[in-house]
Amino acid sequence: MKKNQNIIDAAKKLIIDCMGTKKEESLLIVADEKTLDLGYNFALAGREAGFQTTFLEAPLQSKGEPAAPVSAAMLEADVEFLLTSMSYSHVKARILATEKGARIASMPMMNVEIAENYLKADYPFIKKVSEQLSSIMTSGSKVRVVTEKGTDITLSIEGRSGLADTGMLKESGALGNLPAGEAYISPIETIGTGKIVVDGCIAYIGPVKDDVVLTLENGRITDIEGKESAADLKNFLLDKDDEANGIAEFGIGTNKEAKIIGHPLVDEKVWGTIHIAFGMNASMGGTRESDIHYDCIINEPTVWIDEVMVLDKGKHIY
Repeated sequence: MKKNQNIIDAAKKLIIDCMGTKKEESLLIVADEKTLDLGYNFALAGREAGFQTTFLEAPLQSKGEPAAPVSAAMLEADVEFLLTSMSYSHVKARILATEKGARIASMPMMNVEIAENYLKADYPFIKKVSEQLSSIMTSGSKVRVVTEKGTDITLSIEGRSGLADTGMLKESGALGNLPAGEAYISPIETIGTGKIVVDGCIAYIGPVKDDVVLTLENGRITDIEGKESAADLKNFLLDKDDEANGIAEFGIGTNKEAKIIGHPLVDEKVWGTIHIAFGMNASMGGTRESDIHYDCIINEPTVWIDEVMVLDKGKHIY
């Protein structure tokens, strides 16, 4: 494993400034075979900063719960950086850990490019905008998304609470992505009929090579149309459970420093984009259980929450 001082320096700021880690707290770094170098440098950052740091290699996986020893470690740590290839944000082990009070930065599919270039951001601005949008979502009852490429979908958010991914994870049980920057909500799982044209990227697949058209009926994907990227999505879903086709999340990017790089950890945060996710959302205020949660990034959307337009072809106007 190779030492990278740029990543170590960035990780120290996250450990101290974003997580508010205290000297008496235990710090857990979880990586897998694809992210070992990153995990190693985050662990070095923790140790150089004087924290009790455990570095754990988890098995590489694409669905399901973490291995039992990983889940056990997550229950014991105070502060956690989850750098695994698969997102742990929506697994039961993470839910139990945050219920116990752990503060968790979920950073799935993190890579060197992101660690070196995108971890630094204007977090006070992100916090302000994300909380403003999440409040609008909480008070709303429906979301409509339209794009010039053909997206036209209306989702119900009545009775659901908006959430803000601010990068400030200092409170007991806090959970968020780093880099941060989104306001998001779990729509009602059985509502949503129309089309979604995905032209950004799809989690676990990467940037779409050609637009993917998703047809939804009652909150579930009933058809996937397109060429190469549509075939990739169909293949990805072959071994997934039936609930992987169900609506899970609507989110708006709030990070002006983020750019579309073909990686959902950054792409879903990009200013001027929205994302619609499918699969698990029981971990974020919904009711759908699934082995997977994957985001679809959409460029230049026009968005209404109830009758108020909040984005106009990607421009924030609320």
